[in-house]
Amino acid sequence: MTNKAAQICNCFAIRQAARFITQIYDRHVGQSGVTGSQYTILAVLHYAPDMSMTELAEELMMDRTSLVRALKPLIRDGYVVSDSSGSAIKKASVRLSDAGEAKMAEAETYWNAAQNEWEKKVGAKRAKALRDELIQVTHL
Repeated sequence: MTNKAAQICNCFAIRQAARFITQIYDRHVGQSGVTGSQYTILAVLHYAPDMSMTELAEELMMDRTSLVRALKPLIRDGYVVSDSSGSAIKKASVRLSDAGEAKMAEAETYWNAAQNEWEKKVGAKRAKALRDELIQVTHL
């Protein structure tokens, strides 16, 4: 049974769906030793190397404080390299290290399994339509 709040509140329904989908991706991608959120950061940096912290935060739709917190374990584990100089954090660039590229490649196998599971649940065409719609919404 669907909760009444989900039926009337856009935010509730979207967050509920996001948690459900995140659980699928975390279960698969987690087998590589990174979370689904960490994989997203690795993937963005893989396809757009040497982004500034500001650019990365904008791409991920995160505030810089949350981004720095999310990057710390990736930097600690040697997957991401930052040229931050303390006061110039806005201008600091981040990129994947060789270990980060290797972790990205490893995690991508598990990410593909998550993609497949999600698309089996909702259908590939519907998954694409949902993804396209959500991307459009974030660029209003």
